[in-house]
Amino acid sequence: MKHLKLMAAAVLGIALLIATGAQAKELVYGSWVSPKHGVNADALPVMFNGVKKDTNGSITWKLVAGGALVKGRTTLAGLRDGLIDAGLGISVFSAKKTPTTAMIHSTLIGGEDNVAATAAQNEVLLLNCPQCKKEWNKNNVVYLAGYAPTPFRMICRKNVQTLADFKGMKTRASGGGVSLVKIAGGVPVNMTPAEATTALQRGTLDCVLGAVAWLKSYSYQDVAKFVVKTPLGIIGPAVSVAMNRKTWHSMTKSEREAHWKYLPLVNAHSALSAYLFRDNAILADAKKVGVKITSGKGFQSVMDKRVASQRASNMKRFAKFGVKNPGKVLDAYDTAIAKWRKISKEVGTDVNKLAAAIKREIYDKVDPHSL
Repeated sequence: MKHLKLMAAAVLGIALLIATGAQAKELVYGSWVSPKHGVNADALPVMFNGVKKDTNGSITWKLVAGGALVKGRTTLAGLRDGLIDAGLGISVFSAKKTPTTAMIHSTLIGGEDNVAATAAQNEVLLLNCPQCKKEWNKNNVVYLAGYAPTPFRMICRKNVQTLADFKGMKTRASGGGVSLVKIAGGVPVNMTPAEATTALQRGTLDCVLGAVAWLKSYSYQDVAKFVVKTPLGIIGPAVSVAMNRKTWHSMTKSEREAHWKYLPLVNAHSALSAYLFRDNAILADAKKVGVKITSGKGFQSVMDKRVASQRASNMKRFAKFGVKNPGKVLDAYDTAIAKWRKISKEVGTDVNKLAAAIKREIYDKVDPHSL
């Protein structure tokens, strides 16, 4: 009898294992940036680990980084076609397919408050931009989270001390940075940050308009030894969690809610842990390998000119791509930026306080099942 009971228990255990295994899903996050990139290392694991725990393993995530599955410009197609379940989307790489988000991305924010920019971008995308949602959905993608990196600066192979030194420099830029480079007298080059590494090494590129964290994320510090001090605008959102719609809606209600629970933290860690906290440490390390900070005399005037002209130029450009009432979208963005600059002062650089504010002001007001 005891033997029969043991056999029955074993059979039941195997049956449960088979059932659990059949239900368990391993989803793939395809990233074109390095596994050491701050978002991959500091932000996404919060969601991956939390979802695994909260779903009792019914959903696990596998990060495939370094462009093994998708590149920066093929991520949207990879998501649309189901090659990957989620990924890092950059709207300006597919501006004609996601023009409203690309217009926001092309609007440079002055100052150094990427916390306010991150939250404001998510507020607009999730609460105040129905056409953004329609554009992503049309591409079989759900926008779930995004972030703004720290302010972009000129990272150059050559010694750029002043604006005059920058004339004619071939510079990787995207979105609003393209116009900024032109105003500065440089030659904008359209490529991803990852592609720029090789271009810098070969000397076919002189500078990158990018975040200080990229010195390490993309190994720029090995060849680009000069960083211009002047902040040249905050961009975004970089869409840290763009998900295939079929993947999202094939989940159970509780599985979607498990993801939703961690998205405010993903946003907070992306802005702070992946960028702001890393910047000072990365810059200190970069100085040890010969990277120098230059004054950048004259560059502030370039930023001022771009900010003064960008609204009109962005409205004109993206209206041609099909954006309706572009001024209304940009007004919503301006309002959100002003709101979150105040909240940013309250939360400071506390990841949990920022996540709580993003949850309260944004995610609690959205039905995740209707996306």
